[in-house]
Amino acid sequence: MTTPRRQGQWRWVAHPPWRPPLPTPRPPLPRYRTGPAWGPRTPAYPATPRWGLPPVVIPHPGGPHAGHPGSDAGSRPRRLAAVAPGILRSAGAWFAATAVAHALRYATLAWYADRLTPWWLEAVTTAFVWVTGIVALAVGAVAAITATAWLVDTRRRAFAPVPDPRSRAGLWAGALVVVVNFFRLPVYLEELRRASDRAPSRSDLRRWWLAWGVNGAALALALWRRSGDGAQAAADAVLLTALAALAAWWAARETRAVMRSFTDPSPRFTRRFLPAGIVEASAIRKE
Repeated sequence: MTTPRRQGQWRWVAHPPWRPPLPTPRPPLPRYRTGPAWGPRTPAYPATPRWGLPPVVIPHPGGPHAGHPGSDAGSRPRRLAAVAPGILRSAGAWFAATAVAHALRYATLAWYADRLTPWWLEAVTTAFVWVTGIVALAVGAVAAITATAWLVDTRRRAFAPVPDPRSRAGLWAGALVVVVNFFRLPVYLEELRRASDRAPSRSDLRRWWLAWGVNGAALALALWRRSGDGAQAAADAVLLTALAALAAWWAARETRAVMRSFTDPSPRFTRRFLPAGIVEASAIRKE
């Protein structure tokens, strides 16, 4: 009995006992490439491929926000846009405190409607109302400015490398002018939703617009009732102010949700791909 010269030279062939084995075709001879496979240089893409999974950027906790091409982390608008979610969170907390203060003030007025209110309770509730109201107005104004800076910066990055079709002055005016922003902001966000690859659904934008509409209506009703005369008008104005502050808290909450939907990947994407460690190489190099 002989042995094969190379590994795999012998092989078993099964056939029925009444029929001889059929001839099997020989495998094709291996083909070897001669010379350089790709010419004088290594193949490369002229631009970053756009197919496949979208890049997920995990910035360094203490460093600038990564993943924004062409962004200047030291510029003032960029810093304002970065702190917008935190300012909105603070504004929402102060709006909620304002609603609680006015609700306590209304409960005090209703409880002592037919008798004299103690001086200490009058002083405490009045101070609570004034402090929370003034701080909420100041923080709300800062939140509006930072949120507008976030809108301008996010639109610039979404439309890159071409410039934003709307001017910065027009965006600032349309977002900060009262009454005008109620009609212009939904248009700006819808344009951003169509240009961005990470965007909320239209139902989320409608809920945000509804929150701002309820806030504006409650505020207008409170101001109208405050202009009336008498104790009942003053009490109604306190109650309506509490409802307006509660609506402002809802509007700030919906605004933060919309901002997160434009900047963060969806929960489904995060749950499926982030545990696998799919991150952008540039973010890893920066760390």
